[in-house]
Amino acid sequence: MLDRRAGRVPMEQPDHVSGQAQPLLVSTPALTDERVARITGAHGALRVYVSRPEFLHGDDTELREILGRLRRDLEEVYGRRLPFGDEKEADRPGVEVSQRANSLDGKQVGMRVGGGITDRGRARIDQEADTIGETGEQVGIEVTGTIG
Repeated sequence: MLDRRAGRVPMEQPDHVSGQAQPLLVSTPALTDERVARITGAHGALRVYVSRPEFLHGDDTELREILGRLRRDLEEVYGRRLPFGDEKEADRPGVEVSQRANSLDGKQVGMRVGGGITDRGRARIDQEADTIGETGEQVGIEVTGTIG
């Protein structure tokens, strides 16, 4: 993906991933400067684990945050969910919402649900707005029912 952005690989050339039936196509509008900077930063931050795998620990919250953000960014760039290892779609239950706005003067709601979230429920809201105007409102989640 970064090679495409740098012009070393044509943007329209699909990526073939082992174990995936469909090739991955880049959504050019999703390649924002901010997203490329995050992906590049994650690449740099993760390089240490290649040479020092003993640093990998399952309870490393900073690493989990980096990997989670990287996954979300790559899923936005490729326009689809990306399973890891033998993960299946059902292994990631719940609701995910990703919204972007340059300027927000009205209301941007990430999710509204009619109840609570059960032990099996999961919700992830990822919202960004460059400018929220005086009358603007950004709501990540509003639950009055049940999730999960």
